[in-house]
Amino acid sequence: MNISKILSSLSYDDESFNIGVLFRVLFMTIRGGWLSILSLNRIAFPVFVSKNVKVVGPYKNINTGKYVKIESDVIIQTEAIKGIKIGRSCTIGSGTSIRPSSYYGGDRGEGLVLGDRSAIGINSYIGCSGYIEIGDDVIIGPHFTIISENHNFSDRKRKIKEQGVRRANIKIDNDVWIGCNVTVLAGVNIGGGSVIAAGSVVTKSFPPNSLIGGVPAKLIKTI
Repeated sequence: MNISKILSSLSYDDESFNIGVLFRVLFMTIRGGWLSILSLNRIAFPVFVSKNVKVVGPYKNINTGKYVKIESDVIIQTEAIKGIKIGRSCTIGSGTSIRPSSYYGGDRGEGLVLGDRSAIGINSYIGCSGYIEIGDDVIIGPHFTIISENHNFSDRKRKIKEQGVRRANIKIDNDVWIGCNVTVLAGVNIGGGSVIAAGSVVTKSFPPNSLIGGVPAKLIKTI
């Protein structure tokens, strides 16, 4: 790609070039370079990092591909058995938290793998104490919640918070579109090519090419 084509890409559709976008990308590239150095290139360069991004925990547990975009106020907690792996050309929306484990000790969570070219919408929560696998080319809308553990509550003689949790892995296959305000709970598998309607709460697994919606989510039709 030549320089003029790169510059022309740094604009909105009705503009030939936008100096504000150029400077924003430049500062994100500088922040990304610094983060790549701190991680000993586990965060591959170039990576584009906005302001107030925090990596909490050991850098040895995080790996990203090139051209990842991490927007403002993202928190990535890396204390995970299988680490945090983010594929090439992914986007992590502003205000998102990726959290496999407590900040204060206790059991380590399993971690997360996010496939190539996938995007997580703004203000999302990725609770990956059980292992979460999200495939390639997955589109996730704003305010997404995915949690791979449930609290135990069967013993009525004990407080719920004293009964511990039960982890169950989650897998979302390639080419899935997830609408805004969707919640996916522990133990769910979503087949490739599926669509999850906005506001759904997904408590069970669905096969490929499913249109899913509702609380709790049900199969609307095969697409």
